[in-house]
Amino acid sequence: MTEESKQQKFTAKVRRGLVWVHAQANGELNRIKAEAGGSRVPGFNAAELADVEAALLWIEQNKEAPQA
Repeated sequence: MTEESKQQKFTAKVRRGLVWVHAQANGELNRIKAEAGGSRVPGFNAAELADVEAALLWIEQNKEAPQA
């Protein structure tokens, strides 16, 4: 197996894993925001919340595309 094929296989595994990570983290963040009712999200300051949302956006853009 070449180094390039090893890298592609690893990248594919990571992208598949990101599907699960995104579903879990996004669901949990949405639940926490709903419980907060539009007020401050407990355990996060504004900068931390922005960082988490940016990370979720990055994951959304880089995870494996849904199978058709």
